[in-house]
Amino acid sequence: MEPAGRLVRAREVSRPLSFVAAALAPLVVVAVDPRGWSPYGPVKWVVVSVVAAACVAGVLAGGRLRVARPVTFVAGAFVAWAAVCALLGEDPLYAWTGTPERHFGVLTWALCAGLLVVGQSLGEGAARRVAAGAALAAGLLGVVSLAELAGWQPADLDGGGAGVVGAFGSSALTGAAGVLVVPVALGIALDPGWALRARRLAAAAAAGGGLAVLATGARAAAVGAVAAGLVAVAARPGWRPSLRSRRTRARSLVGVAAAVLVLAVSGGGARLGRAFTDDDGGVRGRLDEWAVAVRVVAAHPLVGVGPEGYRIAFPEEVDAAYERAHGREVMPDRAHSFVLDVAAATGLPGLALFVAVVALAGARALRAVRRGPPWLAGVGLGLVAYGVQQLFLFPLAEVDPVAWLLAGVVVAGAPSAARAQRPLVLRVPRPVALVPAGLTVVALVAGLADVAADRRARTALTALDQGRAGAAVAAGEGAAGLRGDVLRYRLVAAEALEAQGTVVGLRAALGQVDEALEVSPGDPVVRARRAELLAALAARSGVADDVDAALRAWQDAVARDPHNAQHRLSFGVLLAGVGRAEEAEAQWRLAEDLAPSSPAPSLDLALLYLRGGRLDEARAALDRAANRAPGHPQVAAVAAAIEEARA
Repeated sequence: MEPAGRLVRAREVSRPLSFVAAALAPLVVVAVDPRGWSPYGPVKWVVVSVVAAACVAGVLAGGRLRVARPVTFVAGAFVAWAAVCALLGEDPLYAWTGTPERHFGVLTWALCAGLLVVGQSLGEGAARRVAAGAALAAGLLGVVSLAELAGWQPADLDGGGAGVVGAFGSSALTGAAGVLVVPVALGIALDPGWALRARRLAAAAAAGGGLAVLATGARAAAVGAVAAGLVAVAARPGWRPSLRSRRTRARSLVGVAAAVLVLAVSGGGARLGRAFTDDDGGVRGRLDEWAVAVRVVAAHPLVGVGPEGYRIAFPEEVDAAYERAHGREVMPDRAHSFVLDVAAATGLPGLALFVAVVALAGARALRAVRRGPPWLAGVGLGLVAYGVQQLFLFPLAEVDPVAWLLAGVVVAGAPSAARAQRPLVLRVPRPVALVPAGLTVVALVAGLADVAADRRARTALTALDQGRAGAAVAAGEGAAGLRGDVLRYRLVAAEALEAQGTVVGLRAALGQVDEALEVSPGDPVVRARRAELLAALAARSGVADDVDAALRAWQDAVARDPHNAQHRLSFGVLLAGVGRAEEAEAQWRLAEDLAPSSPAPSLDLALLYLRGGRLDEARAALDRAANRAPGHPQVAAVAAAIEEARA
């Protein structure tokens, strides 16, 4: 028996395992649940978590690992540091498991590092299968996007906006996935070492995937694609197009015309055109978000706020200028740049380790582009494009595992002359594989339960829309019962219970919200929802204890997020309802300043002044409301009441 750590000869992984690894990218693309509330969420995570954990377990069960010392060890150090940050972070559970929407806790980082090892341990034949799987994913992205352009979507989405949303239900995510896998397909198409049929299929897949990226209009993906193109022409002179050839000029013109047509038809061009506006994640909005993220990092420089802690720390660092410009209709939970996102989660030491991983893997990717066979150069270019686009996005649990697997392929396959960079082949005790094997089972069971709960949540919301409160309660509580650790299911159950319109229903709704707070005590959305329910309960019951509880909850919410206009507005409503008019006025004046486009604070002030006989002030507040929302139906009613009071 060879002791652990002794050098042994590497061998090819089993064919079944190589096909499982190759299936990761295409399965993630096609996974969708049309019957779900979040059709692109739980089902994709089932695929990612189960396949990734199974791959790691399979490689460890083989007893041998082939790894590059620097990049693998630094990746392991980053995961270990992320675990330390999770212990000290803002969220006691989700720092480890990830939120049910983003999934990027310590366990996901560990899976990514494991896939880096898997990619290095595949052997050339298995690595080529993984590249073929990525090329297939590119083609599937194109098929789904073409179908969407033709008017078909597997699931209804609200607020899709300009540009197709593609196979991920999000323009940004589909664009990110596209720039990762399209260069892989293109590299295979250019590689004479592959069969002619495979090259032709890869060329078609690259064209389809490129169409998908264009149709999304994803700005981060566009920057990544341009960066990869520049690297390609700089590093591989043979890939530089020559315009001397009439055929090349004709193909270039056709390609440009096709790209312009896709951008025009899909709406992707319109989305790209808004890059320098405040709309739809434009540059100015991103700069404002980054400013908040920098303040979060500055406040927590050593260990950050822990994985998934950004959404909790964000309200503490928002200033009045950000609130006036962007509001809080959507609560940011990511810093929209991997640099800031990782720094916020793991502090500056974590960022240094992560950047080191990116730099070490990136150096191998560039070497693969310069000196590797075309298919491997395509993998390297995909990683370059994906890394650049993440400067303007953030780590994606649905796509990053594929990127880490491909990074392992490049790290192992890139030509290297330095002895220190040659792979270290280690023998690993087989029982170690039981850990990821167990995680595979847990991920499968929990993931399928999440899919079922997601469907019940949709049923509950549909029943609410139809006025069937009893059915909504049954479905909502069923969803929460299946996955009580998922906050959104608790909130759906609470909404259904509140819709019953009774004190009993409100108290039961509060019970659901309190259960959610036990899962994530600092979640700002859940805390605000609890304050809203307490205020509704106080208004309905009139019990002094309920009123006091509501006042304490809103005082706490305002203290935690002092520049939240909606919090100020809601707190003012509660204060006015219990006869504390002066305090309500103060809250509404603050809300008026923080929400310059909303008529609600001004209307509330107008009514408050009207009830107090302060008619001139009521008229002035009403004029401010009318300026903010001309034609608002309540303005005319309040104006009539003021004139009647004057008479």
